[in-house]
Amino acid sequence: MAAMTPDNRRSPPPWLAAACKVACVYMLAAGLWIAFSDQILERLVSDPAELSRWQTIKGWLFVVMTGGLLFAYLHRTLRRQHEAFDELTMLFDSVPAIIYVADMRSHKLLYVNGYAVKRFGGQWQQRTCFDYLQQGQQQPCGFCSNPLLLRDGQPGPAVTWEFRNTRDGRWYQCLDKAVRWPDGRMVRMEIALDITERKELERTKEELLSAVSHEMRTPLTAIAGFSELLLEETGLPETVRRHVETIFREAEKMQDLVQTFLEVRRLKTDQARIDYEALPVRQLLEQAVGGSRECTDKHALRIDCPEELTVFGNRRELIQVFRQLLANSCRFSPQGGPILLQAEDLGDSCRVTLADRGIGIPREEQERIFEPFHRLDIGDRRRVRGIGLGLAMVREIVNLHGGTITVESAPGEGSRFLVSLPRPLPDSTPAADG
Repeated sequence: MAAMTPDNRRSPPPWLAAACKVACVYMLAAGLWIAFSDQILERLVSDPAELSRWQTIKGWLFVVMTGGLLFAYLHRTLRRQHEAFDELTMLFDSVPAIIYVADMRSHKLLYVNGYAVKRFGGQWQQRTCFDYLQQGQQQPCGFCSNPLLLRDGQPGPAVTWEFRNTRDGRWYQCLDKAVRWPDGRMVRMEIALDITERKELERTKEELLSAVSHEMRTPLTAIAGFSELLLEETGLPETVRRHVETIFREAEKMQDLVQTFLEVRRLKTDQARIDYEALPVRQLLEQAVGGSRECTDKHALRIDCPEELTVFGNRRELIQVFRQLLANSCRFSPQGGPILLQAEDLGDSCRVTLADRGIGIPREEQERIFEPFHRLDIGDRRRVRGIGLGLAMVREIVNLHGGTITVESAPGEGSRFLVSLPRPLPDSTPAADG
């Protein structure tokens, strides 16, 4: 058995100190009453029989007074507890989510809020959580989170998960936490939020992603291919050539968009990580700069990276990350300016920073820009193309590599994207440029 330390020793409950204080005050007052009342009676009454009668009266008076004080104290305390419980119940009943408490051993329900009663009925007393919440379930659910909630017999971190309820067919995002009930037993409290609409929206997005990607790829390939053939023709009038160049350029942008659709879908469905290797960071940055279409002569690109610095990952995906970040910086720096791609060794990881002096990103938007289909609201969207998938793809790739990506920015002062990626093992050798 592990020794008790100041960190894991359970602190006494807050009501214990209050109870001790009340008991001490009572004993002090009772002792003073007994001591001084006897002395006063002995001075006032000299007849032993009369003294005995008055002592009996004094004893009953003491019982009545202490009983009245005890009644007042308990009435006040219990009323406060009842009012607090009513307030807590009213608060839980007003939350648009299923909230219940179940014993972790027997799975018997101890509390169910009003929202759950409306969904699953009011007959929950003496029933198990799986019998009340699931359809035809006669034993604990196979996905029960109880084993994940305890650490060495004590409440551990909360667990968040999603599932589709078999009784009402709706999707819920659940947050489970082990807590200790007032009687000392361990219980599970679950808060389940209905996310069916969000799931339907995600499914619609996936279907749109698939349909747009596959249905548009063939005609776009034809448009880009034939326009490129036309550009190779000699003797084209200059006006016609400019029109064909516009068609070819826009078709390439649409092909990039469709490719982003396909890449996001692939990252969501295929997360196998079997093609990683040690890669020179400078080569990745150079290839990203060389393939950038958004940057113009107004953008001064500079790479600051040690030659020997390497990361562990997928070459094609990491080039996509840096190319997308570079395109994003150039796109949101319409007036041009310097753009720095800097990499530094942090020991177990490598940090790549891409800094520009563009229009910047408001603080409230800095986390949302990584959400799929979210576009930065800059007033005139015609200046910035895209539908908000590039940075979502970047975060997905970085997460799959075990890294992190953050942004530091302020409106009018530019942006800094910081990408942290794991370094290869010491015995790994950098892969040849392919």
